[in-house]
Amino acid sequence: MIQVCKPTINQETKEELLKTLDSGWFGNGPKVKEFETEFAKYVGAKYAVAVSSCTAALDLALMVANVKDGELITTPMTFVSTAIVGEWNNMDVTFCDIDPDTLCLDPEKLVITPQTKAIIAVDSHGRLADIDAIRKKFDGLIIEDAAHACYTPGAGSKADITCWSFQAVKTMPIGDGGMITTNNEQYYNRLKNEGLTWLGVVKSTWERVGEKKYTWDYDIQNLGKKYYMIDILATIGLGQLKRLGEMTQRRQFIQAKYNEAFKDIKQIKVPVFSHTVQYYTMQCENRDDLGQFLSENGIATSVHFKPLSEMTYWKKAVKRPLPNTKVWEKLLSLPCHNALTDAEQDLVIYKIKEFYDKRDNPPLA
Repeated sequence: MIQVCKPTINQETKEELLKTLDSGWFGNGPKVKEFETEFAKYVGAKYAVAVSSCTAALDLALMVANVKDGELITTPMTFVSTAIVGEWNNMDVTFCDIDPDTLCLDPEKLVITPQTKAIIAVDSHGRLADIDAIRKKFDGLIIEDAAHACYTPGAGSKADITCWSFQAVKTMPIGDGGMITTNNEQYYNRLKNEGLTWLGVVKSTWERVGEKKYTWDYDIQNLGKKYYMIDILATIGLGQLKRLGEMTQRRQFIQAKYNEAFKDIKQIKVPVFSHTVQYYTMQCENRDDLGQFLSENGIATSVHFKPLSEMTYWKKAVKRPLPNTKVWEKLLSLPCHNALTDAEQDLVIYKIKEFYDKRDNPPLA
């Protein structure tokens, strides 16, 4: 089966990972610190804090800004993490409709109320949310969910806090993990000095080891979560960060080849350009039949996303019409990753053309 997404790792990173395993330090230690430093440089942020997942990062983004209760506005076209952190912080989650082409939250559809405390804007499929337009309508906390935008130029430069993902199918996969970046020194100091990533423990074990005289003694002054990253994942992250440019370049090549192949097929609308090409998601007629046909021919596909507004639990977050979100019924994600070979992509293209050709030219009775 040709996979929709497939993480890869190079030999250099494997060797570095063995060194970390042999070091005897698996937990939150020097590799995490190094990864934070290098990632901040890469995306142009003043501060970075590595955590266990992007979900953890989103939760911490609300915590560090002391935002709870009130209303959280986000898009329904996302994974559940983006909305569930509002529930965890006793917030009333409300969905805003999307732009049907970018699949990002549409600022024109935003309705701000006195109860609105935060907005989480998602860089859908790697296309940047319009933070500037959102800021014109809302002067409160804006969190950028950049799980799909690692690294789209400009991501992380305009929101108050940005949350990144390194989950197994993301453009920079390390298995799982996330990062918080911000230029707000107060937010950074809270994350680092109040133990928010480790159950309120003020200093990590590694930090205490690094002092002139190690002490077992530590203090807890605040409530926190167990959200820190470990050195095993950070080692993989450092290696993947070095490869990110070449991996993204391959995805962009695949994107361009698909677009060229499908541009004249009337049943397909090729997607708006994505820098990261987190998913190659086209709009197409007879989506479910096409997906089934490709599966029968050894080609996996997926749908990104079935909107949260279609989920039983999240019906309560639909407070206004979401007409553009209906576009999801035509979305289909095709195999797109840096391990995809030219021959595999050629087969995907051939089979899609075969499917629609048969529909246009059915066999004679």
